[in-house]
Amino acid sequence: MKRFSAIILMLILGLGLAGCNTAHRKMEPPCTKVLVYQLPYDLTYLRVMEALDGKGKWQLEETDKEKGLISLRETDYKSLDDSDVPVIVIEIKRVDRATTSVALAPKSQAAYSGAVLMKKIDEALSRETQS
Repeated sequence: MKRFSAIILMLILGLGLAGCNTAHRKMEPPCTKVLVYQLPYDLTYLRVMEALDGKGKWQLEETDKEKGLISLRETDYKSLDDSDVPVIVIEIKRVDRATTSVALAPKSQAAYSGAVLMKKIDEALSRETQS
């Protein structure tokens, strides 16, 4: 019985320490950046999709051009030990005829990878505006 109790105690201690490993992650501030470009809506939407398609651990999941939404799913998301969100939604909006904005949806702004994805989008669309 002592041996069984010792094994249970070690298991509880081991699981507790594993939980502490993820409890002290540095929380990033939400990515509320809104990128604005002097590009038509259709071209902006296309370039955002091209910039994000097959890049890193994110995969295009769903697109809705009418609503201006692009959903990305994390391919190596683990529900037990992952603080990040499994899906990020990017919103593309028409400001006026020749201007569009790109931003993370409010539910996606707290994602760890949101700032990285926005940087990729900014690089791709900045190249487009320079050409």
